[in-house]
Amino acid sequence: MDSLDRRTLGRNIRQARHRLGLTQEQMAERINMTPEVYGRMERGYLVPRLERFVVICRVLGETPNRLISSHEPSTAEEETSASSGPAEVPIEDLPHRLGANMRDARKRMGLTQVEMAERIRMPVDLYGRLERGETLPRLDNFVTICQVLGEMSDQLLGLSPPSTNKPR
Repeated sequence: MDSLDRRTLGRNIRQARHRLGLTQEQMAERINMTPEVYGRMERGYLVPRLERFVVICRVLGETPNRLISSHEPSTAEEETSASSGPAEVPIEDLPHRLGANMRDARKRMGLTQVEMAERIRMPVDLYGRLERGETLPRLDNFVTICQVLGEMSDQLLGLSPPSTNKPR
C-alpha cells in the first residue's frame, strides 16, 4: 500500500459504484453526504473521514485495501470483492478496535509510542489518543500508520478480509 492518492481513491470508489449500478446521488444518499460533496470525493478533491470511509466500503461491498490501492484488480479480485465486503463492525466501536490493533502491532514491532509517533510525523499526545481509542486518524494518516506497521488496513480496522468461498 502506497501513500494515499486522492485521485486513485476517488477512481476506485467511482468504479465500485458503477459496478453496483448506483448513481452519485444514490450513493451520496446511502452514506449521508450531499451529491456535490460526494462528487468532489470521486474526482479526488477531498478525502472522507475514516469512519465515513468505512461506511463507503460497506455500501460498496469493498475492502478498505481495495479502495486505497493503486493497483488494478484482476477480474477474479473484482468478483471476490464485490461479493463480500468488510465485516459489520459497529462504527462506534471503530476507534477502540483500531486503537487496540495499532497498539498490538506497534508492540509486535518493538516500538514505543514516541518512536511510532516520530515515524508517522505525528505529535506523541495525538498518537496516544489514537491508541486509547479516543479519536480516529485522518485517512491519509491512517494509510501512513498501516505502512509503518506493515499491516493491511482491513486488519488494523478489525475488518475481516472478504472470503473467497462465502456461500451465496
